[in-house]
Amino acid sequence: MSAIVRIFAVSTVLLAACGGGDDGGDDDGIDVSSLTYAPCAQATHVGGFDIILGDGFTSVQGQVNDAVTPSRVLDTLGENGACAWVKAPSLVCNPACPTSQTCGPGNVCVDAPVAQDVGTVGVAGMLAAVSMPPRPPVYYYNFTGTLPHPGFAAGAGMRLDAPGFSLLGWGIDPLTTNATTIDVQSGAPVTVTWSAPTMTGPAKVEISLNVNGHGLVGSHVDCVVDDTGAFTIPEPMVTSLLGDGMSGFPTLTVRRTTTDSVDTAHGCVELDVESAVTLDVIIPGLESCSGDEDCTPPETCQPDLTCG
Repeated sequence: MSAIVRIFAVSTVLLAACGGGDDGGDDDGIDVSSLTYAPCAQATHVGGFDIILGDGFTSVQGQVNDAVTPSRVLDTLGENGACAWVKAPSLVCNPACPTSQTCGPGNVCVDAPVAQDVGTVGVAGMLAAVSMPPRPPVYYYNFTGTLPHPGFAAGAGMRLDAPGFSLLGWGIDPLTTNATTIDVQSGAPVTVTWSAPTMTGPAKVEISLNVNGHGLVGSHVDCVVDDTGAFTIPEPMVTSLLGDGMSGFPTLTVRRTTTDSVDTAHGCVELDVESAVTLDVIIPGLESCSGDEDCTPPETCQPDLTCG
């Protein structure tokens, strides 16, 4: 899933129990009428599973830990409508934590999250049977069988089952864009466009603008919006983000997803059915580099992967 903050939003969408209509559904009778965009709160999110509609492949994978990863509970610096400007927390423990621990809130060492055996995980409603047994010691679940691509029908209801919990998913359309780059500059909003879905359903679109992925600040803007095919990130969000620092190879990711969640004994677990596109961000005056050869002398490539 993918380092995107999910703003908790619920949009009730009624889906028919059988497929073929514009309101979705599934011929196998999986009832997805209760499915809404319902991600875990960051403070309780311990992992989950992803059904990924990728470029030429469909995959199913996931992992569940026994605790929240402290660095993934982000601080909110500002909000504007559907968007939030967020930043990774500054966690510095001195002395450094031992290998079995990680730095937590208050700069205190806490036990590092450990991946858990949640039993055999299966997914119903896809175009092939999916079953994933636990694989010690890392318990990273990854379906190694053969899946057609796409691995599910558009509008199909899906259900992930594990001992003790179930999660719902829905057959999204692949998300595409007409561009590979997008222009971003201070003082201006950013309009993002993508392929609109062929049928309505419970999916949302998550947009994440990150202009400092290789710097020390780590702030970014995340928006969760309706799947209409277009959205404009407000100018104040863009200006604040760029003013907080930039580094090489900035990106903007657009992700269509259905997201279901459930509380378990370990914490909150998600299922995402997703399709994403990442665009290279063009910012006036910012030149990215992987080495000195990418820069115009006398400039050289700096540690933050910019020419300077």
